[in-house]
Amino acid sequence: MLKKVKVLSGRDVVSILYFGFVVLGIAYFLGDGDVSNFFTTLKTMLPVSDSLDTIKQFIGHVQAEGSLGQTRNKEPYEELVLEYFPRSLSAIATSFLLAVTLGIIKGIFDYRNRSTYLNFLGTGVTSFLNSLPDFFMIIVLQWIILIHFQFIDFFGHDKWFNFLLPGFLVSLYPMMYFARITFTALAKEDGEMYIQYARAKGLPGRFVIHKHILKKCFRSIFQHLGVVMTYVVSNLFIVEWLMEYKGAAWRMMVSIKRLDLKKPENQPFAQFPEIGLIVEISFCFVMLLFITQIISVVLQNKYDVEKRNIWKQITKVIFQYFIIWFFVLFIISYLKPGH
Repeated sequence: MLKKVKVLSGRDVVSILYFGFVVLGIAYFLGDGDVSNFFTTLKTMLPVSDSLDTIKQFIGHVQAEGSLGQTRNKEPYEELVLEYFPRSLSAIATSFLLAVTLGIIKGIFDYRNRSTYLNFLGTGVTSFLNSLPDFFMIIVLQWIILIHFQFIDFFGHDKWFNFLLPGFLVSLYPMMYFARITFTALAKEDGEMYIQYARAKGLPGRFVIHKHILKKCFRSIFQHLGVVMTYVVSNLFIVEWLMEYKGAAWRMMVSIKRLDLKKPENQPFAQFPEIGLIVEISFCFVMLLFITQIISVVLQNKYDVEKRNIWKQITKVIFQYFIIWFFVLFIISYLKPGH
């Protein structure tokens, strides 16, 4: 007999109810005390039927032609995705690996020096950088490089090493976030009996952290891999646009910019809106987040003391990202030339 898979936990139900009450509260205040008035106005501004018709057109286009369309120059969107997305993927992979590895190392450093004079370089620096907006750090470093390190090819994208700088800039905030997560996980284990026993045996502090504490903390640490990838992808849009690094995020923002027909330079694209290209690039990014979350679930299960039903957790992730993708598609369906 197959066991019934429970997709939603009690905490998920509470979160949904909380979100529902928040939406109703906003509707009450913005609707001048009349909730129905707010939703009527919202329905007029964003007709659901139009969105569903657009989504059906996307699906029909794929079924009929195997593509979501082509550009003004008759280039299939799939060719552009294959050209631009690998550039972004190189920067994403670099950023993600830097954020995770250096984040764990920084978190261990913060934990080991939490009671020493080096603490200001540990939790002090981590807390300070975490408090800064990510785009502010990116812009400041951009100006430092442009002014003091002019030999660096800041705006390039066609050389094999051009993805390294965007990858580093994108990784800064996720790295500090992951360092804080690692430090918190290690600090929670501090004082446990197995740590006291290991230290009583005279084992070196570094050995105790790496072989005992860190191994037990991996489950709670890897739980945040999806959040790190979300930060990486969101920062990628800022970095690619500021650096003119011609990756998928940059190309997607160009397509969105061309929908503004108030600007004369966008008039030639009025009959060739690249909505389909925005859909395809968005799908690539959502799939990247989905794969990262699956990896996170697998790693959590590997280091979990009580082995849980991994297929139940994967099914839950699939359900969640199906809803996320439908929401993204719903938002994209309202993009129109001139809007």
